[in-house]
Formats: sequence, structure tokens, C-alpha cells
Amino acid sequence: MSRQNSSPRFTWTPLWGALAGALYFLFVRPQLLKWGTRLGESQRRLPGDELIPAPNMQWTRAIDIDAPPEAVWPWLAQMGRERTGWYRLDVLDNGGIPSATYLRQDLPPPQVGMALDGGWQVLGVEPGHMLLIGSYDRPNLLGTSTDMVMTYRLERKSDGSTRLLVRLRAFSYGIAGMLYNLLFEPLDFVASRQQLQGIKARAETMAHLKLGVPRQHEISLN
Repeated sequence: MSRQNSSPRFTWTPLWGALAGALYFLFVRPQLLKWGTRLGESQRRLPGDELIPAPNMQWTRAIDIDAPPEAVWPWLAQMGRERTGWYRLDVLDNGGIPSATYLRQDLPPPQVGMALDGGWQVLGVEPGHMLLIGSYDRPNLLGTSTDMVMTYRLERKSDGSTRLLVRLRAFSYGIAGMLYNLLFEPLDFVASRQQLQGIKARAETMAHLKLGVPRQHEISLN
């Protein structure tokens, strides 16, 4: 008789599940909530924080952009307007329509009170520096609702390039709302990182081509 060598097989148990959950909450999740930030940036007070004073979901993320704030602002100013897109996961955020890779010249500047795609609204504007948007009583997939505000802040660095900080503060109602937050966070991390990288690619390409603000000039994001 031949002896069959059998290697030990991993068996998923509740103990392993609890360990994986603990590792996620203690080590992975904190990094997702402050991706790209530097020391102290995620604790800074930003415009819009006061609108949801006691959030049960919050993250702050950041990215450096090798272009001046003047080259970045137009991409923020046209987000979510008439299917221009959010530079995120278009299949979820823009009805499958690809986000614009050109700057539109037919849109007026964002103004407080302006309605945006997806039930968002402009809550605050500092042209060239800050865009604050919000959406209240948003139905979520677990049957409750969520209030959200997002702040986009541009800061000029010493070399003339841009530091972009983005913060989301939200409050989801009820026990189901807390569960929704936990499910929402990983997917939103993927989407928000894509947004930051998309804004960076668009602004840097435009700035490096030195085309100013061309009309419907297509930009390669590769």
C-alpha cells in the first residue's frame, strides 16, 4: 500500500474570523480612513465639519498634484454637473457614463445652493480654494438614511504645486445605518482614491501640456 501524503488544510473558524476582523479594525481600517495624509492632516478642522458635528463615519484623504491650484480648481468646479461625472467609479456614480476628460466651457461657476447629480448640493464655495457639497437624508441599501458632507480643499505648496485634501463626514441613522457604514467604507475607499488620482492625472496633464483651458480637449489618463 502506498501512503498518501496529505498537507494540512486551513479551516475557517469563528476564531479566525474574529482575528481577521480585529486586524482589519486595528490596522487596515485606520490607514484607509487617512490614506495619503500627513501627520496631523486628518485631525485638522476643515470647512463643513460643523454641518455634521457628531459623525459616525469620517475619513480624510489627500494627494499631491504637480500643477498649481488654478489648474486643479476647474476640475473640481465641474464635478457632478450634467453627467460630467465625479472621476470615481462611473458605473456606480455616473450611470456608467465615463467622467469627462476635458473641461467644459458651457457650465457657470458653482454657487451655493446649486443642485448636483446624485442628490448632492453645493453648500460652500471659495473659488480656487474650496468646494463643499452635501446630501441629506440619502436612502441607503439597508433601509435607513445617511447625511453626508464632503469638503475639497486646495492648498498651494511652497513650490507652487497643489495639496488636495478631501474629507467626508457622515451620519447614518439607526443600527442598520452603522452596519451600512462598515459596508460602505471599503468600496468608498476604492472610489475616493480613484477620484483623487483622476483629478491629479487630469490637472497634471493639462498643466504639462500648457493648454490653459481648451474647449473639449481630450486628455489621456494612462
